[in-house]
Amino acid sequence: MKIVIANSLYSPHIIGGAEISTQILAETLAAEAEVHVLTTGPQKRSSGVTTDRVNGVTVHRVPYNNLYWLGAGEGKSTLHKVARRLIDLYNPVQIRTVAKLIAELQPDLVHTQNLSGFGAGIWTAFHKAGVPIVHTLRDYSLISPVSSPISNPLLSSVYKRTSLGFSRRVSAVVGISSHILNRHTGSGLFPNAAKLVIPNVVDGDIAGAGKDFAHRPLRVGYFGRIEAEKGVRELVEAVRMLPAETVGTLYVCGEGSLKAELAQLCRDDDRVVFTGKVKPAEARELMGRMDATVVPSIWEEPFGRVIIESYQVGTPVYAAAVGGIPDVVVDRGHLFAPGSAEAIKEKLESHYAMPPERKSELTRQCLEHCRGFTKQSLLERHLELYRSLLAPAGGTAVAGAAYAGAAGHKIKAGAGR
Repeated sequence: MKIVIANSLYSPHIIGGAEISTQILAETLAAEAEVHVLTTGPQKRSSGVTTDRVNGVTVHRVPYNNLYWLGAGEGKSTLHKVARRLIDLYNPVQIRTVAKLIAELQPDLVHTQNLSGFGAGIWTAFHKAGVPIVHTLRDYSLISPVSSPISNPLLSSVYKRTSLGFSRRVSAVVGISSHILNRHTGSGLFPNAAKLVIPNVVDGDIAGAGKDFAHRPLRVGYFGRIEAEKGVRELVEAVRMLPAETVGTLYVCGEGSLKAELAQLCRDDDRVVFTGKVKPAEARELMGRMDATVVPSIWEEPFGRVIIESYQVGTPVYAAAVGGIPDVVVDRGHLFAPGSAEAIKEKLESHYAMPPERKSELTRQCLEHCRGFTKQSLLERHLELYRSLLAPAGGTAVAGAAYAGAAGHKIKAGAGR
């Protein structure tokens, strides 16, 4: 089986979880199939397509053919970003470039991921080549030019209408959570596609750190960007409302535009420690020493990778009930209302009062729960999906690849092609 995976960026160019997840998918599939990755590179049109190998995967980097390359977007104004995304709505140069490459590669199936830098118009190139198309939803870029779709209603309307037309060509659509899948299909996208949920793999050993379940006061961790939509302010406020006997330390690991402001707010409270950005191994080690991790996001997180990372080291998580997070948590009782410092405070008080025996059992549940997010499960579910689409009946057997999430959701797949 020859598979082409398309994503906006690819290693070594990584700006977020989508690139990490796409690389894990490509390298996992490479054990069972010939895998090619199609991505955008920093070169101009005159340089043409470049090809290299990354961990056994052949990577084809096409010129960005736009105002600027997505990998060089830091510091660009919102106007520039929106203008680049408007060009993405239909970029005939990219479509022709992709069509030529697909004609050379002749894959059995194409699996697209994030399409910023390409645009959904490249689905027309795959469709004309007679190749089944699978698309994984990792962000909201098909229905909004920036950030969450709820914040840009006018531009979102334009994006939805354009994406809807192109999405009719997609054979199967995969959500990394039931929320992101329903957000798109509820807007009318992918009307002819089989629909299912396959969660992200979260790479890392499952090995709970040795914990003192009777330890008090609590050590609480936050790991992520320090931005308003991440709910860090509410978390800090919640901790400041609690006595030092309940929460002894809050570690805020990351960087962002709110860091200086929050550090100033906490100048008289040495319990709040801003570590700055830490390396993955350091973050994992620190996470293992926490009594609890808090994920207080306000915006619609498509998945919730940090939750599984925390579970892998046996640390329970309290998280906002928003986006794809409810699909990922081990216990819905650990969810709280987004944007509420009081709700976070109540969860931390509850964890403080929890008997050591219950904390030990909770750690065991966390370690067991994260086994559903492994490379083996990812490989099995995708191969089942691909084979069903390539079978003579094409798409009618996809239902077997549906994923029952932690929140109890099960997405039934319909016939698509």
